[in-house]
Amino acid sequence: MNARLLEAARRVGLALPADPQDPAALGDLAAALFLRPRRARRPPREEAYLAAATRLSLASPAGELAAWAWGAPAAPTVVLMHGWEGRGSQLGAFAAPLAAAGFRAVAFDGPAHGDSPGEETSLPLLARVVAGLPAALGPVRAVVGHSFGAAGAALGTLLGFAPGGMVFLAPPLWQRGRIEQMAVRMQLPSEAHAAFLAGVERRTGRPLGWADMRAVARAAPCPLLVFHDPDDADTSYAGSEEMVALWPGARLVPCPGRGHARILTTAAVVAETVRFIAGLR
Repeated sequence: MNARLLEAARRVGLALPADPQDPAALGDLAAALFLRPRRARRPPREEAYLAAATRLSLASPAGELAAWAWGAPAAPTVVLMHGWEGRGSQLGAFAAPLAAAGFRAVAFDGPAHGDSPGEETSLPLLARVVAGLPAALGPVRAVVGHSFGAAGAALGTLLGFAPGGMVFLAPPLWQRGRIEQMAVRMQLPSEAHAAFLAGVERRTGRPLGWADMRAVARAAPCPLLVFHDPDDADTSYAGSEEMVALWPGARLVPCPGRGHARILTTAAVVAETVRFIAGLR
C-alpha cells in the first residue's frame, strides 16, 4: 500500500522508517518528501541569460542564496521569483527587457533550489525570504513570480513586504490542495494522512490554512497583474479567477496554449509585464 511513498523517498535519499507500516512514521516521511524539491540542470538558454548578469549573494533567513542582477545597480529593483523545483534563470526572458526599461532585475534561486543551499523548503520559509528582500536589496518596485514563487511573494506581504506591484504567472490558489493531491498519489492510509498534514505544519511552523492566496487578495496590498493558461495542468485557472475577483483592481490575462512553463518565455507576457511595472506609481 505504501510502496509509492517508500520508492519516492528512496530515490531522493531519505531515510526509510524501520517499520514501513507505522502511520506516524509514514506521515513524517511524506512530509519530508513533500518539502524536498528536486534540482535540475539549467539548459543552455538559461545559461545565456546568466552570462549577461552580475552574480550576487543574497542574505536571507535561509542562508546566502545564489542571485543574479541585470541593469544599473541604482535603478528601481524588480525581483524575479521562480516556481517549485525551478531556478531564478527560468525568468531570464524578463531580465533584459526590464533593464532596457530602466529597472534592475534581480533573480535568485530559492532555498533548496538551483545553486542555493538547503534540502527542504516551504512557502512559509519563502515568505520569510521575501519579507527580508528590502533589507538585502533596498526598496522593491515590483515582483514577477511564477507558481510557487508567486505564492511566496504574496504571502510575504502578510509579513510586512510592501512592493509597488506584483505580476503572477500561473499562481496556485492555496497549498492545501497540493498536499491533498500528494496524499492521494502516495495512497496514504487515513492515519498516515493525518500524520502527513501534522508533519507539514510542524516542519513549516504554520497551519496549512495560512498559505492561502485568498487572504492576501482580500487585503489587496498592491496592484496585481496575473497571466494564466486556462488549460494549465499544474495550477488551476479557476483559482486565479477566484483570487482576482477578491483582489480589488487586479487583472487576469488568459494565455491559451502556453501551459505552465512556456508562459515564462512568451513575448507578449514579457512585454505587458514591463508595461505594467513601468506604469506603477
